[in-house]
Amino acid sequence: MVSVARPRLNAAYRWLVIVVVFAGVWPAHAQFEANRRPPRPEVTLPDGPVREIIRSSCSACHGIDEYGYYSMDRDAWSALIDRMETATSGLLEGTEIDDADREILLDWLVAEFGPDSEPFERQYVVREVTDATRLSDDRAMERFSEACESCHSPLDRILSTELDEDQWRSTLTGKIATGTPILVDEVDPLIDWLTIR
Repeated sequence: MVSVARPRLNAAYRWLVIVVVFAGVWPAHAQFEANRRPPRPEVTLPDGPVREIIRSSCSACHGIDEYGYYSMDRDAWSALIDRMETATSGLLEGTEIDDADREILLDWLVAEFGPDSEPFERQYVVREVTDATRLSDDRAMERFSEACESCHSPLDRILSTELDEDQWRSTLTGKIATGTPILVDEVDPLIDWLTIR
């Protein structure tokens, strides 16, 4: 009788151990998955003069993988470089690049990430919009006009489009990839304004 009951107890005990271990491991695994950084494009640092230009003028503020998010023509890349010359990273007050180096960099950017290339889909953690980051109607309209009016005029047609948050996010990040001058940090405040105005 003892020999019959003992194997059942051992089997029940083994199942209990498996359940307890799994219950402890699964939340940790799920938390790891939830906190994992979004995938990024992999861009190889080029050889030759453009390599030195990137190292001296660009990579102090951001990695070169950032280029893979874009698919732009020469004018859009040039406009982005203009913005980088006045941007503040917390480390530097804008980049410095002379005209000759700028042309070399533009040649490479258009060859690798021109309008015929496929941009890497930008994924990022959605930022909560707070009272401090919420845009006033005037500021939101100003940024929306600056970013969109050159291609979409009048803006009423866009503003009357009814999209949900995910659709707006997809639209705005797609526009950023093709050169629309919206900063990634502005996406969520603009979505907030677009969906509640």
